[in-house]
Amino acid sequence: MLMGKNVKAKVALLRMHEIDSMYDKIRRRLLSLQRAVEGSEELDAARAQVDAIVQELRSAQSEQQDMELESRSLTERIRESERNLMSGEVHNPKELEALQASIEAMKSQRTELEDRSVERLVMVDRLQGSQKAEQAAFEELEQSWSKRKTALGTEMAQRKKEYVYLKKARQQVAEMLSTDTLELYEHLRRRKNGVAVAQLDEEVCGACHTQVAIGILNTVRYSDELLYCPSCGRILLTEE
Repeated sequence: MLMGKNVKAKVALLRMHEIDSMYDKIRRRLLSLQRAVEGSEELDAARAQVDAIVQELRSAQSEQQDMELESRSLTERIRESERNLMSGEVHNPKELEALQASIEAMKSQRTELEDRSVERLVMVDRLQGSQKAEQAAFEELEQSWSKRKTALGTEMAQRKKEYVYLKKARQQVAEMLSTDTLELYEHLRRRKNGVAVAQLDEEVCGACHTQVAIGILNTVRYSDELLYCPSCGRILLTEE
């Protein structure tokens, strides 16, 4: 059985180690939850995909409408030119030839516009189908994300309560330690990647998994002296 002034210190250090281990895990989890609730990359990508299709669809619809208006304008100009051609008011052969050539050019232009307009109609139809599919996929993701966000929020609230509880528990344990011992513990935590204490697992250091000499084991188990792992330099403790 442990005797001496450092008995309580060893018990407190072991408890501090357990609290800090849980404290660090919860802190990391809280940071992860915070990043998660800020948004979903998958949802953002789906939203961007829908927006891109909508923009492309609007552009195609606008182009198709412009082509229809231009085609109608050409049709009116062709009709007007054909009326002039058939009216008998133009007698000059060169003017008649020029008018006929103009009519043929406008008809050719109209045919090209109509072909392009049909292509845009086909594109519009395809994009509308794509928009419908992508919008449905986005809404499904949005619903799934909403449920997940609610679950994340619930977990975050629970983790915050645990975080506050551990913070208070840590303060209570810290008050059980002398200033020197607490400073030593905090110093080792900073140097040893947040882990100042190593629990013995039979004859092995629980931190670096190095076998510890029998003499050190006996001192750790039966003395009130604080000893360090010869390999990793952490304070060796045992629950026994």
